[in-house]
Amino acid sequence: MLTIKKITLLAAIIGYALISFPMANAAQQDNVPQQCQKLFKETEKLISQAEKQPGTHTQLNKIKSKLKQSKKQILEMEVATQIKSCDVALTKLTSIQQDNQ
Repeated sequence: MLTIKKITLLAAIIGYALISFPMANAAQQDNVPQQCQKLFKETEKLISQAEKQPGTHTQLNKIKSKLKQSKKQILEMEVATQIKSCDVALTKLTSIQQDNQ
């Protein structure tokens, strides 16, 4: 079972992926890379799981807001940078999930 601490860590991982790669000048991309689609889907799934756990509601809005902001920033990157950033975050997420089992 994922704790609020692990979900907060996930938000930090996505933030790390953002600062590891420069932002593009281009506007939001129309085609979201598969890696990012998977990352976004997994984070939404984790948030859904967290909502069902007692004691997590006090921080969920803050975490959701941070993840929404991170998603927006990822989508503003060049496609190649999006792929690299999402790959980094997915690797970290997989590691967290394996540690949780």
